[in-house]
Amino acid sequence: MARAPRSSTGRARRWVHPSDLVLSLVILALVGFFFYVSMTFEEVSALFDGGVTPEFFPRLLLWVIAILAVLMPFEHAWRAARSGDSGLDEDRKDTVQPIAYVTMVVALLIVAVAEHLGTYLTLMAACCVLPALWGERRWLMMVGFGLGFPTAVALVFTQVFKIYFQPGIFGLSFQ
Repeated sequence: MARAPRSSTGRARRWVHPSDLVLSLVILALVGFFFYVSMTFEEVSALFDGGVTPEFFPRLLLWVIAILAVLMPFEHAWRAARSGDSGLDEDRKDTVQPIAYVTMVVALLIVAVAEHLGTYLTLMAACCVLPALWGERRWLMMVGFGLGFPTAVALVFTQVFKIYFQPGIFGLSFQ
């Protein structure tokens, strides 16, 4: 039978981190709820189905979150096996920096105006405002990222997946 990894002090560590297990169960419960919600979406007529239905992307995202949540309680054991001590508990003693809360508020504000701006301008706003908020000062690189990334995302989704975004107040779309 496999033995639990040992910490740098020589004590046996658990394979499953208790607080991570609780957090994983909460995340999995939320994933289950949102997966159920995605099952209530209306079916798209085959005439308008471009291969990717409205429930596909949310479910794909939920599956990725679920897989990561299942792996999370074991992360400390994998890190400890590789380096001798995971260091996760020590890292978690650090407090959350105020910029994290500011970022959350700004991101919520961007999402709040998304319906009016449209998807493309919302992506541009997020790609320009958030790096500036975090202290990025290479303005040319930020402008390139703010224009290039949203344009690439819009082109891939509209031209490859045939998923069209909300145009917003200026009517920007890539149809």
